Amino acid sequence: MSTNANANANATATADITTDATAGLSHRLGLWFAHAYVLGMCATIGGAYVFQFGLWEYPCPMCLLQRMFMLLSALGPAMIIARSRKGAVTTGEFASGWGIAIVSALIGGTVSGAQVLMHIKPGDPGYAGALFGLHLYTWAAITFFLAALAAGVNLVLADRAAPLDAAAGSPALRRAATLTLAVLALFAVSNFVACFFLQGFHWQMPGDPTGYQFFTDLF
Repeated sequence: MSTNANANANATATADITTDATAGLSHRLGLWFAHAYVLGMCATIGGAYVFQFGLWEYPCPMCLLQRMFMLLSALGPAMIIARSRKGAVTTGEFASGWGIAIVSALIGGTVSGAQVLMHIKPGDPGYAGALFGLHLYTWAAITFFLAALAAGVNLVLADRAAPLDAAAGSPALRRAATLTLAVLALFAVSNFVACFFLQGFHWQMPGDPTGYQFFTDLF
């Protein structure tokens, strides 16, 4: 009888260890996905920078507004990443982070959709250049849709994806947190600077800018 009890106890302990290992892996993957989300949004803005600084196509106010909502959407998972550096992430903090991502993506998608509708009339050339036949605001609308979908899936899988204290035992995640947050800060600051130079010291920016107003006023 004692032998059977010990066997059952060992089996239970082994199952618990396996469950903990599986849960730990899913929590780490959930945190890595938060990193991927933030960097993906930054990469999208980086693509817009190629058009702005490489092809000299100046973004309109609606384009800049979409960039801002991309940054706000990335801020949600960035909050989760920042919290993971200090200790365990609670379910509420996890939900709040991805909730911010969803709300920001939905509002940004609305702005993108509005700009798409502004140029949907046949024969309308659209604003600025295109990538693979689609203008940047159309790509932005697709990006916001996919972002909201991804963030929603994270909320559905909260029990498995919530990082909890996943970063505590992972040096790679702690190093990645510093890099990811720095990249987001870089894009936030650079976008602010770009907006300032486009608008200068004016309350409003032209709907179809042809240069950097700050330098135009200066020289």
